[in-house]
Amino acid sequence: MEVTIEKATILQCLTGHTSDVTSCDFGPNFMLVTGSSDKTVRIWEWSPGAGFVEKSFSPLRGHKYGVTSVKVSPQGSMVATASIDGTAILWNLHSGNKIHTMVQVNGDAIRVCRFAPDSSVLVTAGDNGAICIWDLVHRNLIRTIFQHEGTTQALAFTPDSQYLVSACSLECIYVWHLHDLVDTTDDAPKQPVASVDNAHDMGFLSMDISSLITTTDDPFVKSYQLAASGNSEIIKMWTITSLSVPKHKMISGCVTIEESGSLIGHTSVVTCVKFNSSGRNLVSSSLDKLVKLWDLNGACICTLKGHTRYVNSVAFSRDFTLVVSGSNDKSVIIWDLSGELNLNSEMVKAHHQLGCLLDGGDQENRMVMNAESEENSVTLIEKLDDIFEGAINSCSFHGDSMVATGSSDRLVRMFSVTEDLTLEEVTNSPIDSHSYAVNHVEFNKGGEMLATCSLDGWVNVWDAATADRIQSVPANKLSVRVCRFSPDSNWIITAGDDEIAVVWDVSSMEQICVLEGHSDAITCAAFSPDGNLIVTTCSNADFRLWFMDNQVYIEDGAHDLGILSCDFSENLEPIPNVDLLDSQNYLLVTSGNDSLVKLWSVAVEKIDNNLNHDSIQVKVWRCLQGHGGSVFCVRFSPVSGELVCSTATDRQARIWSVYSADCLHVLEHDSIVTSCAFSKSCTLLVTGCFDKTLWVWKLPQQLIFQSVVANKVKSRAKILPDWNNKDVLRWLKDVGLSEISETITLSALDGEKIMSLQDDEILANLELTEEQSEVFAKELNWLKKDERQFNSSYWSKINEIPEEFICPITQEIMRDPVKISDGFTYERRAITEWFMSGKYTSPMTNGVLSNTDISSNVELRNAIRTFLYDEE
Repeated sequence: MEVTIEKATILQCLTGHTSDVTSCDFGPNFMLVTGSSDKTVRIWEWSPGAGFVEKSFSPLRGHKYGVTSVKVSPQGSMVATASIDGTAILWNLHSGNKIHTMVQVNGDAIRVCRFAPDSSVLVTAGDNGAICIWDLVHRNLIRTIFQHEGTTQALAFTPDSQYLVSACSLECIYVWHLHDLVDTTDDAPKQPVASVDNAHDMGFLSMDISSLITTTDDPFVKSYQLAASGNSEIIKMWTITSLSVPKHKMISGCVTIEESGSLIGHTSVVTCVKFNSSGRNLVSSSLDKLVKLWDLNGACICTLKGHTRYVNSVAFSRDFTLVVSGSNDKSVIIWDLSGELNLNSEMVKAHHQLGCLLDGGDQENRMVMNAESEENSVTLIEKLDDIFEGAINSCSFHGDSMVATGSSDRLVRMFSVTEDLTLEEVTNSPIDSHSYAVNHVEFNKGGEMLATCSLDGWVNVWDAATADRIQSVPANKLSVRVCRFSPDSNWIITAGDDEIAVVWDVSSMEQICVLEGHSDAITCAAFSPDGNLIVTTCSNADFRLWFMDNQVYIEDGAHDLGILSCDFSENLEPIPNVDLLDSQNYLLVTSGNDSLVKLWSVAVEKIDNNLNHDSIQVKVWRCLQGHGGSVFCVRFSPVSGELVCSTATDRQARIWSVYSADCLHVLEHDSIVTSCAFSKSCTLLVTGCFDKTLWVWKLPQQLIFQSVVANKVKSRAKILPDWNNKDVLRWLKDVGLSEISETITLSALDGEKIMSLQDDEILANLELTEEQSEVFAKELNWLKKDERQFNSSYWSKINEIPEEFICPITQEIMRDPVKISDGFTYERRAITEWFMSGKYTSPMTNGVLSNTDISSNVELRNAIRTFLYDEE
């Protein structure tokens, strides 16, 4: 759908800024964001009778110097702003609350910021040429690129989020494979997949890529159209061609970039270029004070005159009925391309307004709090100092309801968590069975059993409900320091001063295997979350990895002066933005007498979906520094493993972000902190101390979000050729075809085969019923069309779209509709971005969500695809 301009008029002129307007952008529902050299960012909304008016929380005053760039996130929940002060700030678009502040490398001025279309990353660039890649799910810097030597002012993503294009003042343009840039397991410098030198006389100022993707008969070949402007009056058009082969098969020449034409019409430097949502029209601004609209044939279809000084920035509204322009004359002009609107027009339909946009959204404002606010601090709920008669050596949480402790007074105690989050000792506590200090306690995953071990050499397994002894491991002559269950609770590993670890069958207490090789006391042990791998740590500074009794790896000198604790993340995809088709990744944390906490990436090769015990790679992924003494205990937060808690002799417990390596909170105690444990929901943290005290801490909403929601938000969308068989099975589950999963597994169907084979070839190799074949063939057809980003049918039917197909957040047709606990359906990317901005409320009702579960609305998805692709 191309814009037809007959009588474009000025709808409104906004004069809120006190200096030149440097940047502007539209969000959903005609939300407008403008940035200025006056250091402010202003948020505007449409109000019939008044036109665009500022939101009550506007202007946003977070920058110390002029604002250079503003960009609304793809789904409209957030806005990013950049400044000469060297910071980029992520804001909640609907509340004005600050979500996160990012500082450019060396603190140099930032000139441009851009979101990836899948909302996974934000990219910033500026005066020193450096490009910073920020992970928006985990809010950390992934990588900095130093390829450009000039000021980088132009960035753009391809609409499928596969490539990033950057250009600088020294006339260089580079194309980057985004998968390479976000891969945190590879520290090697990244190289562009395509480049052009001397690409634009006197350098680049702006660029944008059309949402249209051109395909050929070859399903793996895609072309994208890029428009770029710079310090000349010419707009250059470029064609980027990509061979979308699986990542592990990429070779040189898979991506090319070639100049394809020029748009000539301006008489001075072109400061900004933007495509509209359909990708069929372009708008440009210039030092000649003009705004021009262009079609894909290179024809100027309209020239807009209204500014008295040069124009810095332009943007289309998302329905491309409006254009906004910001100028050095300090004004913002809203242009009506239809010539039919006025200040009384009803542009935002009442039933499409989100709950958080209505007046009285105090609940939303309470939920989306500034990260620096008091309510995001850790709160001490209770300090138990009159129960224990010896140092607390270990503590363990089951779910959110039970806590167990082991202490030097020989006793094991169990507590229930009350409604006010305090602890109450249960009636069958304490358990008095050990004759010396209890070294370790741990609930199994289901919470039915509790294991305890002691200096007396005994290991006992208890019924957690009745405190009756279920089993005992034969007594050891030396101290047993650790006892931990396997994830399925069938095994338990014990280890201690005798320098060996033993795996036992819990039901019979028969030895499964003995792990020998350490030359000093074993201080800790743990199972990987799938139960395949075991780690043991030693007081002589090494840790070892085992597949049962098969020792597969030794890390000597992991911690100077010895290792004290270790833990595996429960997340089987722990390294974000990485898809290792031929290996299984684990994340291990260790701590020791060197005051350090280390995160280790452990990758085990897969052959025919089985782990190859002979091929394992281990390397330090993060090193967490901050403690001033020996670190006694480290534990991952449950499920997603977003957080690590560490305790030390410096009387501190620290909560760390796994992905940024930042220390988020320091919890001060009165004595050496010996142990810690998270509740399952990450609502609570308990810490045990040498001075016989147990501390109960309430964790802030922000951390709860990170641990509960972040694992549901996929950081990066994989292109279809990169899908492995497991990805295909996930897709089948999402579209309601789990019944054929076994057949698909046996066929080893993956994305490359789906793209390269005809549908009848795929079906011929599957044993499906006639009905299953019909449904599967339709799903394959839709999947391929989605992969190729066919949107011509959408734009041709934009005025016919049924209301129930429209996402309440984005006001655009849904491609992947999902339901959440408020009963409403949203576009998957829109609701996950909603969660990423820190929201716990329903977008429609403002009510607090009972949970953050997401489920596919398959029936509606099928109806939308039938509508889009004319399927019956």
